[in-house]
Amino acid sequence: MKKSNSSIFSALFILAILGFIFATMMPQMTPTADVSLSEFSTKRALEQVKNISEKPHFVGSENHEAVAEYLQKELQKMGLETSVQEGFSFSDWGTLTKCKNVMARIKGTNSNKALLLLSHYDSAPHSASHGASDAGSGVATILESVRAFIYNKKQHKNDIIILFTDGEELGLNGAALFVTQHKWAKEVGLALNFEARGSSGPSYMLMETNGGNSGLVKEFAAANPKYPVSNSLMYSIYKMLPNDTDLTVFREQGNIQGYNFAFIDGHYNYHSAQDDIDHLSKNTLEHQGTYLMPLLNYFSNADLKTTQNKNDDVYFTIPYTFVSYPFDWVLPMVILAFILLLMLIFIGMAKRILSFQEMAKGFIPLLGATITAGIVTFFGWKLLLKIYPQYNDLLNGFTYNGHDYIAAFILLSLSICFAFYQLFSNKKVTLNHYIAPLFIWIIINLAVALKLKGAGFLIIPVFSGLIMLASFIITQKSRPVLNLVLSIPTLLLIAPLIQMFPIGLGLKLLFGSSLLTALVFGLLVPVFGSFERKGKWSLFLFIVAIGFFAKAHYESGYEPGKAKSNSLLYILDANTNKAVWATYDTNLDDWTQSYLGQNPKTAI
Repeated sequence: MKKSNSSIFSALFILAILGFIFATMMPQMTPTADVSLSEFSTKRALEQVKNISEKPHFVGSENHEAVAEYLQKELQKMGLETSVQEGFSFSDWGTLTKCKNVMARIKGTNSNKALLLLSHYDSAPHSASHGASDAGSGVATILESVRAFIYNKKQHKNDIIILFTDGEELGLNGAALFVTQHKWAKEVGLALNFEARGSSGPSYMLMETNGGNSGLVKEFAAANPKYPVSNSLMYSIYKMLPNDTDLTVFREQGNIQGYNFAFIDGHYNYHSAQDDIDHLSKNTLEHQGTYLMPLLNYFSNADLKTTQNKNDDVYFTIPYTFVSYPFDWVLPMVILAFILLLMLIFIGMAKRILSFQEMAKGFIPLLGATITAGIVTFFGWKLLLKIYPQYNDLLNGFTYNGHDYIAAFILLSLSICFAFYQLFSNKKVTLNHYIAPLFIWIIINLAVALKLKGAGFLIIPVFSGLIMLASFIITQKSRPVLNLVLSIPTLLLIAPLIQMFPIGLGLKLLFGSSLLTALVFGLLVPVFGSFERKGKWSLFLFIVAIGFFAKAHYESGYEPGKAKSNSLLYILDANTNKAVWATYDTNLDDWTQSYLGQNPKTAI
């Protein structure tokens, strides 16, 4: 292959791998497809969502009771006997709510513990939300899956409890009512909870457990859902955060563990009037179904006690595959990687392929690119908030054009990386300069092994890098094709994280994605370092980044379906018996100004 074409081939190969990764994270629904009654049908599930989310149905609203009655009738159509649990529940959020949980039970042949299918049917009370995604999608996923399950008439050992909770939006009240006051709660061995914090994107699996995750990990793998999306880094972070789903109540108050399935993209529609069926992604709803059907078939016959375990596993997903291994492996893998790196350095220096001086110089482009990319993105986003003050109105921290900004800053970070390696590195010393990123990544993984073992899978790309280095030192020849193949683990494991962080945690964390992009570039130095004309690649990526910034600018305004959010609060001071209107909004519109006036005071 000509040198002038090898860079283009490598870039196209990497783009193809990235396209494959993101295209296979979730199913692609065919709207006109007719699906057998024995299978989950997204089309039929959408009809359920449509009926549930026709109007807002928060606790106390007129349509709230209508939705509760609708759910009972749908369950009864399947031949199930329904029951209703009503009562008052006081939550940790400080809310006292009268809840109405809707339930049904499918008897098994020899049940010791029951499988619980869980979602809530009330919509957010403060935003005119129709509750299509949150959590009409979860309710519809359960209804359609149970319908298909009953239609197949398969014998199953475990009882299956269907629970549509009430008052989740007010403080998880319905879940607390069930766990503390219903006799069925003591019989639950495992819960599957379907939720939403957005309106699109892949559904992520998160575990809730008071012990270790090993049992849940092994059983989830055995159930073999087709499109698993999860990793143990999310699990470790999730356990550190103040969680607030119905399943949290089951874990904390009933010692009942289980799985959460939730999608988080399209967060700007969450708890807003735009949480309607028109904004719910059909592919996302189908993804929920691809989880529940295999899990329902598997756990309806599994020994649910095997999910209890004190040990923890590292786990991650790659297209169509779920991989796991024990936490105990994490530190030994890091130590092994460090020993291998030292051995390769020793051999490389003995062969006079590596030199201490050039290896040390490898830190200049790596750290320079990483720090610059992080700083540019951090202050770049702050500048954009000044230029586009309307972005401050979206309280969830993710704008309608947020994906354009992710693409723009990642491309800008790559441009910075190419520029630094153009200035401070060249092809003759590429492998000398590869020692620095390998060393930095081993240090990162050592910190992971000591403090955040859920991210232990990040050592796998390091081993791929060590193989690249070993190949060069042993043969004294660069192997471009081998290096491209060995770049795949890095792309599979880290590329989704680069996109997920700002989607899940807000665009304020875009700088984290830029830092990670630069560090990944370092791991792929054997590939990118061989690119001809790095300066031109830097310029090309900069121009494409500007293109995405331009696209984001063009789509920076509001329009139908992408409305400006606003908030209005009525605050009563019980001590003085005085009330005031307040808002979270930075930029007031005519509606909020009609309550607060043209120049309201800033709260202290």
